[in-house]
Amino acid sequence: MNKSDSYDSKLSKARGLTSQLGMFAEENDIPKDLWDALEATIYDFYQVSHDK
Repeated sequence: MNKSDSYDSKLSKARGLTSQLGMFAEENDIPKDLWDALEATIYDFYQVSHDK
């Protein structure tokens, strides 16, 4: 696996997790600032950029 594939895999995992947790946050009225911090932490954990 080359470096690009590894990055793409990490980015995919981060996006998938934030998508699932985003639905949970919406359904449970999680404050936006708290959700933004959690989302940033997920992308930091996977060491990928959070560009939309």
